[in-house]
Amino acid sequence: AIRESVIKEEELPFSTERKYMATVIRSADGTRILYVKGAPEIVFSLCRNYPAGITRETVDAQLLVYQNQAMRTLGFAYQVLKPGDKTVDNGRVIADNLTFLGITAISDPVRADVPDAVREVIDAGIQVKIVTGDTPATAKEIGRQIGLWNDSTDSDNNIITGTEFADLSDEELRE
Repeated sequence: AIRESVIKEEELPFSTERKYMATVIRSADGTRILYVKGAPEIVFSLCRNYPAGITRETVDAQLLVYQNQAMRTLGFAYQVLKPGDKTVDNGRVIADNLTFLGITAISDPVRADVPDAVREVIDAGIQVKIVTGDTPATAKEIGRQIGLWNDSTDSDNNIITGTEFADLSDEELRE
């Protein structure tokens, strides 16, 4: 009902490079509001205003708790727009008075048959890797749940972020 009562004026779709999306709506009373949703650390960094007691450290600590439970997280922010306020330019949010709303965690449990399937392909001699847009902590926990990660034999040397991967030379990739 709320969604149907507003007009969507502008939308910046989610992209993996930017890690967030943004929408400008006009409410029934004519108020224009910019909403931003995406990777919590990115959304947080776009904000100027935060709820009392909320710091980057408190957000990061809570994110780690969620990620260590293999939960996916989203951050949210908004700005009530005044005439002339800038919102988006060149594919980026440029609004300068965003308020951080908070984070949410979403559980997407591993299907029951996945650990057995992973074990079967490993036993057949196939090397299995996880490629994901999730954080390293989330990927590690999912790996643990499906039998790809062992705390006694694996280390953070077994994890590479997308940015680190993109920076590898062709020779490093072959290794």
